[in-house]
Amino acid sequence: MSRPGPQTNPKTTPERTAVLYVRVSSKEQEQGFSIPAQRKLLSEYAAQHGLNVLREFEDVETAKRAGRTSFNEMVEFLTATDGPRPILLVEKTDRLYRNIKDWVTIDCLGIEVHLVKEGVVLSQDSRSSEKFMHGIRVLMAKNYIDNLSEEVRKGMREKAEQGHWPTVALVGYVNNLETRRIEIDPVRGPLVAKLFEWYAQGNVSLNELRARAFRAGLLHPRSGRRMTKSEIHRILRNPLYYGDFLWNGKLYRGVHEPIVSKQLFDAVQDVFAGANRPKYTKHRHAFAGLVTCGRCGCAMTAEIKKARYIYYHCTGFRGSCGNTYIREEDLSGLFENVVRRVQIPSEIADWIADALRASQGDKERFHRTAIGQLQQRYLAVQNKLDRSYEDRLAGVITDEMWSRKSAEWEAELETIRRETAKHEHASHDYAVTGSKILELAKNAHNLFIQQNSQDQARLLKTLLSNCTFDRGSLSAAYRKPFDMLVEGNENGNWLGGRDSNPNNRVQSAMSYR
Repeated sequence: MSRPGPQTNPKTTPERTAVLYVRVSSKEQEQGFSIPAQRKLLSEYAAQHGLNVLREFEDVETAKRAGRTSFNEMVEFLTATDGPRPILLVEKTDRLYRNIKDWVTIDCLGIEVHLVKEGVVLSQDSRSSEKFMHGIRVLMAKNYIDNLSEEVRKGMREKAEQGHWPTVALVGYVNNLETRRIEIDPVRGPLVAKLFEWYAQGNVSLNELRARAFRAGLLHPRSGRRMTKSEIHRILRNPLYYGDFLWNGKLYRGVHEPIVSKQLFDAVQDVFAGANRPKYTKHRHAFAGLVTCGRCGCAMTAEIKKARYIYYHCTGFRGSCGNTYIREEDLSGLFENVVRRVQIPSEIADWIADALRASQGDKERFHRTAIGQLQQRYLAVQNKLDRSYEDRLAGVITDEMWSRKSAEWEAELETIRRETAKHEHASHDYAVTGSKILELAKNAHNLFIQQNSQDQARLLKTLLSNCTFDRGSLSAAYRKPFDMLVEGNENGNWLGGRDSNPNNRVQSAMSYR
């Protein structure tokens, strides 16, 4: 939600305006002190620096993907502002961004951003090294979310290894919320079995099968619509229905009740095998998909000449544009020049790595505090469970009440265990991940010239987001934060000329924070 800022101070300079953005990631945090603490910090900062706060924007939700209500409202407000745009005040990096898209959105506004708690001011005039370090922090925030997601995937994999379908039930099954297992849907299960029986006859097309399913009353369980041909095809190919299931490319032996027999399932697969025909697979050229035509915007395609030479050229989808062919070896040479621009002086790399290691402590303290709070909650709930059990033995409470309350507390304990595992297993090592990016930047060119064309293509996809070719000339757009390295190398202003000793710069940066 957004709210108007405080009343304008008569002494505030009108030209110095700002907006505040505060965010927490769950309703639970909203009940604590996170939002008020952020607002107090930013308001005091604005007052100290003579900034007139125009608007305050507040989000309370998890936002792995862009789409936060107040974030988008803030972007619209800043975009529509006439004249000089306000300064954006936010507590720290991971309060503002939760993904790369948010970062690009704010960067494209061209506004001045103050990360108050980190002591960082970012603007169009910031040095390349400052932008690069900021980019590293954004990538680390995303890395943390990805690691939390990995914990969820880990739990699902463990469930699969125990023989249980780990996610939402497919058509023909339903989820039992108490046992957290799948069971046969009494309505749709028999209809799914009919699909297998009909198709195993070998004389029924998928279109006819779809019509029969609709007449029999087999509808999509969530939307209630008619099943599509592709959905029915996936049902007939899925081993889940005879008792096994595929999860992340691995076949598991399921413990759920099957809808059809393995013999019937195999008969259906034989029908599919008889209907299929071999398909021609085109040769996968290394740089295909990496380059577009710089003249008409069409894709660049590749073809083999004289059974050995690979040439890339415009597809000509919009007609002849006058662009030229280029040999794959020559295109690789142009890419080499592009990669050569991504490099970083050793002293700058060491300085940035030291700064990242210094900022690691803040993240570790946050997780230690969170785990401590979860452990206290766990002990409190466990005590309730123990006391309730004693009351049951003493006849103070009924068996019915014991069963109901103990189930609630056991569920809460399981939730706390999952939350604790997320904090314990998620990777918070900013310095290690940042160092990997720095190491890649220092060695990218040497790696490129030693690799074959397929490996070169994989490296290019890491460094570049878009490339265009026009009559022998290659233009490249670099991914963040490698674009900042290129900028720093071209203007040579890594240290800004104010202190030639990187160690002094690091000490200064740390004391300021």
